[in-house]
Amino acid sequence: MQSSSGASNMLGQAGRASTWCLRAVELPDGESVVDRWLGPSGWSTTPLADAQPLPGGWALMGLIDAHSHVSLVATPTGPRFGDAQEAERARDAAAADGVAVLRDVGGDPQVVLGLPVQPGRPHIVAAGRHLAPAGRYFPSAHLPVEPTDLVATALAEVAAGARWVKIVADFSRADDPGHGQPPEPTYDLTVLAELVKKVHAAGARVAAHVTTEMARDLLRLGVDSVEHAPGLTQDDLVLLRNSRAAWVPTLCAVLSAPPDASPDRLHRVAERREHLRTLLATAVASGIPVLTGSDGVGSVPREIALFVTLGVSPADALRCGTTTAMTWLGEDLTATPESVVTYLADPREDPEVLQSPAAVVLGGVRVR
Repeated sequence: MQSSSGASNMLGQAGRASTWCLRAVELPDGESVVDRWLGPSGWSTTPLADAQPLPGGWALMGLIDAHSHVSLVATPTGPRFGDAQEAERARDAAAADGVAVLRDVGGDPQVVLGLPVQPGRPHIVAAGRHLAPAGRYFPSAHLPVEPTDLVATALAEVAAGARWVKIVADFSRADDPGHGQPPEPTYDLTVLAELVKKVHAAGARVAAHVTTEMARDLLRLGVDSVEHAPGLTQDDLVLLRNSRAAWVPTLCAVLSAPPDASPDRLHRVAERREHLRTLLATAVASGIPVLTGSDGVGSVPREIALFVTLGVSPADALRCGTTTAMTWLGEDLTATPESVVTYLADPREDPEVLQSPAAVVLGGVRVR
């Protein structure tokens, strides 16, 4: 889902692709200043002619939003499908934050699977729609899929270019979207097992929205990532580690509450925060790929800061939004253009620095 940040005009204001000179500490793990040049052929340690210097003494190769929805637009009654122009505005907003890659995990397949690779905007690794039966997802952002059609629909989206398939594995009823009655399973595990097997055979991966203890069943089936999953336990972390699946906790979403939230809702969020405080740092320290995802209601800089407030070290939190995600996404990123984001201070000392990049270059185009 999208937020408005005034970033939609940044691409036009920033200028055309050029050659850039970087003198900075390379994040997330560098300690010494290095000199690098970025040109049409990529990075070089040899000076390039007419290179323009980038401000900022700390640099990374771009943030990764591992749970985004660029074709969804937030409304007071829940998300709705947006058009291609609205999706591009969402990409511009992510670019302004220094996001180089968006893994889009559900939206309007006609929009998100058709967005072009474009210098100055984040590269998209996309699923198509949210796969859920009628009445089991937000109705204005949902193309229902019944169990008998589930596998065929998933394979059709892979054939149309989806690198991921997004399953809504549990959800509350459509007249009470996640705020009162507890969520329930949406599909039988038998059909989900068939989907995972056939999607993998087709060369794609499976992401699962899950907020209940069903996460452990999904991990046993072989899903590649669990999204949200605030109810994971220490035992589930063993399953995660053994399965090599990723966890995208979307803290901006699962720890949020509207201004008019009931005392019961606020209590549940507080309990969830304390549970995650004991779990998140353990997961990261044990080598599980824990990735940052905005869920369209936050941002990757805010997500990294929340990781830190829940006990993850600043350096580890930064890795979750950069190198850990890059390694785990692997072949999904082969077409990603070279990018760089710079800062005037070290975000490992203060994650709030990530909110204000000094410069952002995506695919050779400076957008900030």
